[in-house]
Amino acid sequence: MNVHRFWNPLVVACAWWLLCGMGPYRPAGAGTTSLGTADAQVASGVAGAALYSNPAGMSQVQHSGFETGFARSGQAGSGAPFVSYVDSTSAWGLAAGVGYASELGWSTDTPHRRGHDVRMGLSMGGQSETSRLLLGASARYLNVSQGSRNVDGWTGDLGVTVGLQSVRLGAVIHNGLALDPREAPRRVAVGAAFVGSQVVAEVSGSWGVANRDVAVAGDADGQSYRAGVGYQVGTEGLQLRAGYQFDQIVRGAATHHWVCGGLSWRTTKVGVDLGGGMDAAGDHAAMISASVVLLVPYDVSE
Repeated sequence: MNVHRFWNPLVVACAWWLLCGMGPYRPAGAGTTSLGTADAQVASGVAGAALYSNPAGMSQVQHSGFETGFARSGQAGSGAPFVSYVDSTSAWGLAAGVGYASELGWSTDTPHRRGHDVRMGLSMGGQSETSRLLLGASARYLNVSQGSRNVDGWTGDLGVTVGLQSVRLGAVIHNGLALDPREAPRRVAVGAAFVGSQVVAEVSGSWGVANRDVAVAGDADGQSYRAGVGYQVGTEGLQLRAGYQFDQIVRGAATHHWVCGGLSWRTTKVGVDLGGGMDAAGDHAAMISASVVLLVPYDVSE
């Protein structure tokens, strides 16, 4: 696989809260590229974006990538530096990744949100002449507090991706242990993507799954639907992204319509990413994210 093909899926890897379909608070470590496509990454996500959206995707391309940056969330969140590293250069289709984000509570509203989110993931893949099957799992340690709410514990994700030439199909169970019905709810997401030489497009959805024996208002048991597209101008250089998410993840809360966008400049060695999103309804809450991506080694080939 040519190194330029590594960057192509990355064009689709967010806004304040309720993106990624993971629950009410988007992990900053999901990265900047996925922010631009409203986290439509269940089937097409690679590198650090896959570690958070569907760990099976870490084995989609052979590379070793490092991303670090800063995400600024809206009223309910905070500023958060993040870092992730994914290596899938093994000849046996194995990949491993780690990610970390620290929420600093830098928000104008109270109560402030502070805490740590640690991810560790493994994936493996096999292929035939016409298809490829990828499996992945990740462990998550979450320690976060906001006002009187405190969550401290472990959970994790399980995912699968099927590749059929230019088509990708993905499914993932987020937070299988249902650590908390708001901070880390159990959710199922599925997605379908087209991965071309310059364009990557995906549609996906996620739904809550029995986070409690008796559901209560305010739990993250609702639905979310996302669409995203990325375009790469040439084999290197400018990449453009756009995305939309319809969000009713928290039952009893207002419906959100997230409109997202992003751009980056990539070479075979380094990339600089910018992404942002805004709720087109309600109070127009927004989020921005910026990061630097390094590809190591720089001469990856298949």
